[in-house]
Amino acid sequence: MSQYDCASIEKRWQEMWREDAVYRFDPKSDKPIYSIDNPPRYTSGPLHLGHATGYSLIDFAARYRRMKGFNVFFPLCFDVNGTPIEVKVEKKHNITKLDLPRAEYRKLCSDYANGFIDEMTHHFEILGESMDPSIYYQTDAPYYRRVTQISFAKLFKKGLVYKANFPVNWCPRCMTALADAEVEYEDNVNKLNYIKFQISGGSPDEYVMVATTRPELLCTCKCVAVHPDDKEKQHLIGKELVVPLTGRLVKVISDPKVQMEYGTGNVMICTIGDKDDLEWAMKYHFEMEKGIDETGKMTALAGKYEGMPVKEAREAAIEDLREQGILVKQEDNPQNVSICWRCHTPIEYLQVPQWFLKTTSLKEQVLKRADEIKWYPEFMKIRLQDWTNSLAWDWVLSRQRIFATPVPVWECKECGHA
Repeated sequence: MSQYDCASIEKRWQEMWREDAVYRFDPKSDKPIYSIDNPPRYTSGPLHLGHATGYSLIDFAARYRRMKGFNVFFPLCFDVNGTPIEVKVEKKHNITKLDLPRAEYRKLCSDYANGFIDEMTHHFEILGESMDPSIYYQTDAPYYRRVTQISFAKLFKKGLVYKANFPVNWCPRCMTALADAEVEYEDNVNKLNYIKFQISGGSPDEYVMVATTRPELLCTCKCVAVHPDDKEKQHLIGKELVVPLTGRLVKVISDPKVQMEYGTGNVMICTIGDKDDLEWAMKYHFEMEKGIDETGKMTALAGKYEGMPVKEAREAAIEDLREQGILVKQEDNPQNVSICWRCHTPIEYLQVPQWFLKTTSLKEQVLKRADEIKWYPEFMKIRLQDWTNSLAWDWVLSRQRIFATPVPVWECKECGHA
């Protein structure tokens, strides 16, 4: 028996599938339709084993349904848009989106992204993925962008999208807003800095010790919080403290969210160091002072640290606190840090005007519909329920990108009407 020649045999079958259009969706067929919302693959690089695994799982469903007599709608498609491609292009050419005219930047992205499509299509073919190229689409095509913009316009007319100046996840390297689903987390060890906050009007020996990982944000400190059940700190509630390096006065408040066992049990609330700060700022309606700008540098509010990148400003603030005798000690602090899903830069929470979709008002409808669906596997229903219940704010739709579908909104310069 001759040796099995997989290369030639597989090539022959691939040609037969292509020539006979074996996987073609027939819009005129009387068979029941099984539609697969195939997630378009970013054209930011060649396929890897993760794609082979993920798309093969989808392909299993497509093949099974064909065997069951369904007319399967399973398009070949690619995502030729947005952050992943821009990040790759910027790294390749050592640029940022601010370095080039928009048209030139878009062309670089388009050339880069479209350069992978033929190769990726071939890889899907040799993997045996049964996608239908006759219903092909890619997300940078004019017809696709038109559909996207029409969808936005319909949501706008229904009052389901709105513009607001609300804190969002912000990547200072990509200079864009991110949805929660675009934020990843990595373990890190930073320094917990124990700092003296002098009691206003008190003697030099009267101070409150605060532990913080973000001393560069002392310039946006709004208050210091203690737990209402912390008996040793009840006498502090209502007192005014002097914020180090700035001299501003803030009050001590009580809040049940404070973790008494973390650090000193005295929490500096600023705008905005982390998600806890954001929740407190919203709860107490604090003014959203902006200590960090969209490029990840300190603003004029930071005084002498203005213009410094966050990490550099943090180190400078720590050194100044040490020289003034205000920094008592430092401890290693294991922390789960929020990072951008594409460039892995630590994110900030910035208040930047964005367009939002009213997702929180739709939570009950989503959960109700989930009960009407037969789930395979069943645990995916739990995942959807957990994700839906975790939504605390509306979904941010807009991104500060160039290689993407523009938001189809024109605003009056005089009155702001959209």
